[in-house]
Amino acid sequence: MKLTELIHDMSKLNVELSDFEQKFGVKSPEFYQAITAGELEAFDALDEYRMEFIEWLSLYKMWLSLNEKYQQLVTRQPIAISIKTTVMSQHEQSAQFA
Repeated sequence: MKLTELIHDMSKLNVELSDFEQKFGVKSPEFYQAITAGELEAFDALDEYRMEFIEWLSLYKMWLSLNEKYQQLVTRQPIAISIKTTVMSQHEQSAQFA
């Protein structure tokens, strides 16, 4: 997976995570910590919240996975090369349409 694809996918997930964060008034890392520590078990009996928490947890786990891949790519490939590759690709695409 390319760095630009990872950033795109992470940005889409950030929008979805933000919806949950605004609805429940807590950021995703704190939610993740609370749910994995069993602090939200009281909500298990409430189907509406249980399903939302499962979705939120799934989205955040996907974000964590993508973030790990992002960190690995950034470590292996200097940022300057990534930016240069992206700019050149965009320039080539715009030249095709000109």
